[in-house]
This record gives sequence, C-alpha cells and structure tokens, in this order.
Amino acid sequence: MLQLGKPLSSLTHEDLLIYERFLVDPQPAARWVLASSKKLARGHFDWRPFAGPLSPASVRHALVILNALFAWLTEAGYLAGNPLALARRRRAPTQPRITRYLNHELWDPVKDAVAAMPRMTDTATARERLHAARCRWLLSVLYLGGLRAAEVTGTAMGAFFCRRDAQGVERWWLEVTGKGDKTGLVPATDELVAELARYRRAHGLAPTPRPGETRPLLLPVIGRKDRQHDEKGLSRGALHLILKEVFGLAAARLRARGPE
Repeated sequence: MLQLGKPLSSLTHEDLLIYERFLVDPQPAARWVLASSKKLARGHFDWRPFAGPLSPASVRHALVILNALFAWLTEAGYLAGNPLALARRRRAPTQPRITRYLNHELWDPVKDAVAAMPRMTDTATARERLHAARCRWLLSVLYLGGLRAAEVTGTAMGAFFCRRDAQGVERWWLEVTGKGDKTGLVPATDELVAELARYRRAHGLAPTPRPGETRPLLLPVIGRKDRQHDEKGLSRGALHLILKEVFGLAAARLRARGPE
C-alpha cells in the first residue's frame, strides 16, 4: 500500500501478485533490506523490514496471513471482495503426488499457439474464427480467473458483475459455485474483463453481460446468439477436447523450436 499509494479497499489481485514477486526479491534493496546481518532496533535509522529475499515457505505464510485478513475485512463489510480469493488454500498432502501447473514460461507458448489459429484471415471461416476466439477465452478464464473445469461449464455470463468499493472505484467480480455447492466471489482482473469483452464482441454481443444474463461462459460456435435461453454450455468433455487441441498445438510449436 505504501509503495502503490492505495488504500486496502482499492487493492486488486494484480497488486497482490506484484507483492508476491516483491517478497521473493524486495527492491529497491536499499529501501527494504538490511545492509548487514546485525539486528537493529526498529527505530534505528538503518533498520529495514527485510533481512533478504523470503523463502518459498515464508512467502506462502505471508500470503496465508493476508488472505485471512482480507477474508475478515470482506465479512465485516469493509471490502467488496477478497483480492486473494484466487489463491486457493492447499493442505499438505498425506501422500506424495505430482503437482501440475503452468508457469509463465510455458504460458507464453500456449498463448502463441492460440494466436496462430485462424482468425481474421481471408481463408478463415466464421466457424474457425469463433473457435479461435473460444480457445483464447477458455484459456484466459482458466489461467487469469483460476476457475476449475466444472466452474467454467456451470457458470453463466451474468455471473460477472461490477461493484463499487469503499473508495467509489468500480471493480469487476465473478460469482462461481465450486466444490460442495459453495458460492464465492472471484476478483475479475482488468485483463480478464478485457478478454471477456473481446470474446463477446467476436459473437456480436455487448462488451459486458447484462445482470442475470444466462448465456454460458463458453458460447457455441454455431447457432443464434440473440436467443440466450436456447444456448447450452459446453460439457466438461468438450472443454477437455479444446484444451487437448490447444496444448497439442503448443507442444508442437515447442518441439519445432527445439532446445534453447
């Protein structure tokens, strides 16, 4: 907050991601990191809050504490929603398991693969253009929104809504129903809202959904878009086929590029 000059109520998920990276490497070091290993009183001129970069375990611990703080402030009504809601709590596994996730280095080739799909070229059909738009939107809502497959297939466009925070700034949120039929709010980042508008424009729709709009998050590539009540969302099987196609294209591009 000191660095960004923002109140708590105006912090976004992007701000918390920046803070997480800051904990790994506090910069500028002259302002945040002690110049020596000698312990100093907090009132000392050379005192700094960090002795050096935080370990991964310490970063996770700091985010858990912040998540609890934001959750309490949301319940108390000071915040419209928890900007750390995307950071799902993970319990320590009782048995060894393989954790699968997509880091930033692999996310870029996936985006490149989608960008290379037929779009507005002379040879691309309307179906191909809408399919490419759907692939981009699906990857965006999974990566930027942190939604599960079941949450994507079971959520309507009208679940997006805008609410003013305590400072009067409009913030976008997405209401989803997750495991155990528990409903929660996911902060919709500026990038995610921009991707939503891009996807809807590809279907000839208004950039943002109307309250209560029942169109599914993933629209069919054929059919009438003006009859939202007749549209059905994709099944999880269809969603997985789309992801398999996109990641297959990304893998092929990486293999063609070769080791670097």
